[in-house]
Amino acid sequence: MKKTLITLLAVILLSVGTFFAYEYVTEPKIVDGVMSKDIDDNGRPAEVTATFAPEDPIYFSAKRNRFWINEAEVVWYKGEITKKNRFLVEEKVTSNKAKYFSAKLTIPEGLEEGHYGVTIYVKGSKIIEAKAEFDVK
Repeated sequence: MKKTLITLLAVILLSVGTFFAYEYVTEPKIVDGVMSKDIDDNGRPAEVTATFAPEDPIYFSAKRNRFWINEAEVVWYKGEITKKNRFLVEEKVTSNKAKYFSAKLTIPEGLEEGHYGVTIYVKGSKIIEAKAEFDVK
């Protein structure tokens, strides 16, 4: 009886451990993508919004969800988030001390009014980890 109970407990613990390991590896590695007008001193998004004026600073921030992910790619879109609408690709965005990836959209002549989107990928991956949409009015 005691041997059966120990075996059953071992199988349950192994199953639970395998489940959590699988979830950890397969879940998104970058989460909580948001738009903001500023980044605080610690690197976190400040003044979170989805509406900007053409002259406003525009930041996209997403939190790193895995300690080994240090570099990402951020892609900006005008209109719907599709490959044909890409207008800027930032290939080497690194995480900061607050574990956020942050990218500032810099267009010298300012943005036209309209709908925009942004996505973030782990460097070398083609899977969108997080995305956000915003409007310029």
